[in-house]
Amino acid sequence: MSIALSSTSTPQDRSVSRSSVRVGAKLSWIERAALGVAVFEVPLQLDKYIGFQEEHANLGAVAGLNVSLTLLAMIFLYCVWFASGAIKRSRQLCGLTIGIPMIVYISLVALSVVTAGVRFLAICDLFLVLQAYMLFFYVANRIQDRQDIVFVVGCLAATLVFQSLLIFGLAVLGESGELYDFGPILLSVWSDGRPTGSMQSAVLAGSVMAMLWLPALGLSLSSVGAATKRWMLVSIAIGLVAIMLTQTRGAIATTIVGTGVLGLATLSRGWLPRQAVVAAGLVALISVVPLATVIKKRVLGDDGGSAGARKHLSVIAWDMIQDRPLFGCGSGNCHLAGIPYASRSNFHAEWYYTIHCKYLLTWIETGVFGLLAFLWVIGNGIRQGLGAWSSRHRMLAPLGLAVALAITGYSIHMLVDIFNSRTQVQMLWIVLGLSAAVYRMARSEQSADKRARQSSLGGLSHGA
Repeated sequence: MSIALSSTSTPQDRSVSRSSVRVGAKLSWIERAALGVAVFEVPLQLDKYIGFQEEHANLGAVAGLNVSLTLLAMIFLYCVWFASGAIKRSRQLCGLTIGIPMIVYISLVALSVVTAGVRFLAICDLFLVLQAYMLFFYVANRIQDRQDIVFVVGCLAATLVFQSLLIFGLAVLGESGELYDFGPILLSVWSDGRPTGSMQSAVLAGSVMAMLWLPALGLSLSSVGAATKRWMLVSIAIGLVAIMLTQTRGAIATTIVGTGVLGLATLSRGWLPRQAVVAAGLVALISVVPLATVIKKRVLGDDGGSAGARKHLSVIAWDMIQDRPLFGCGSGNCHLAGIPYASRSNFHAEWYYTIHCKYLLTWIETGVFGLLAFLWVIGNGIRQGLGAWSSRHRMLAPLGLAVALAITGYSIHMLVDIFNSRTQVQMLWIVLGLSAAVYRMARSEQSADKRARQSSLGGLSHGA
């Protein structure tokens, strides 16, 4: 993928470029290829589950050890990274972003294996989180150049466009309730007509695409080349319509509110070009029909008991938490620990599944300390994105704010759904890694700019 940077640059931008070269080498073409495969495959789900247990999967658990094309690509990338000595140079010159909140959270998930009724399920959860950390650590530390930042966001945009095209095809040609088997890729349409792309869930598809959509929007408002801007604008136009077609309320709210906040923020700094206002108007017109469908079916109409089902599951969750508030039942074991509560007379006739709130689910499985660690992970990602925004760098600041908004929207959506699938977990940690990389580059650039100003003032003083 060829992505052009803007031909014009400020002295501040040039100082970032120089500092980036000093920190470490750019991604090689083979690293870019492998990283592109790793990102692109996450929603395609080209994977296998070792020791898969269907009875647990049917109740919302991660019921097997997942081995995917993304995992193989990441193993290859780490081998190249270590072999090239780049990780050693990075550690010596600028340190490494370890991600202390992530380490604490992973440690608590690991400890929960001891308390788990079915330890294999806890190990499966731990294995998935460790893979997610591999993605976070690589993106947070190996991405050290502006062109590599643009490349990563370009991969996210390409993934968004491909999934959107799948959703368009299913919306036009697919039949409700059908599953289409294309070898390793499965496409489906829910019985209510909502296309899922390759993710077998309209909710999953909408949430993931909203996570990809905002960084693409943020980069389109940054100081990048015309070719990059056009690619980002195409991806956000196509992606927005696809998000509407999934009829996922949380994803739609994330894109609308995120767009409003990002637009107002860039406007306040004088960074919102007139073309962006025109483009926003055109995108709004394109989205009128799908948005009207969403309002009719998912807001004003019957949602098939989706909201009602979450209420009694939340009540069950609170009963479970009150009995074991400090130490959980073990990661991946919520659905098993909740069966005695769901069997009580007041819930016996209700639909039962694992708890549809990521925060309650985390509390139940890893205890209150696991919940606090998970909130720390999310909060730290948002903080780093906002930190990049405060740098006022013309390229990194809009992207940092967009990433912070994407994580915020995702975290709000987690109030009403499970978010424990490989696609959702890994995509979140990729974006967390991007937030860390953008924040680190913004701080490095601020330090370089400060040194340049001090050097300039020192020279003037010496000349005087």
